[in-house]
Amino acid sequence: MADRLNRSTPMPSAADARDEIFLTEKQLASRHQLSVKTLRNARVTGSYIRFVRLGRTVRYRLSDVIAYEEANLVRSTSDRPSDAK
Repeated sequence: MADRLNRSTPMPSAADARDEIFLTEKQLASRHQLSVKTLRNARVTGSYIRFVRLGRTVRYRLSDVIAYEEANLVRSTSDRPSDAK
């Protein structure tokens, strides 16, 4: 348990959680110009953005969406997402 307390990434505060914006799958599909079906398939494989399940409802945290977009930012077609710094 002590290892969990010594993480390098800070735990979000309750205030941060209250301020979080959540996107529906339709909103994310529109933002990334994908179909909702593509998002659903990606959730099964775990190959896209992390999501929050609230009962039967699925939401995407805007902070996770932005982090995913930043991590995949490139300058040219020969760059890999991690090389774009």
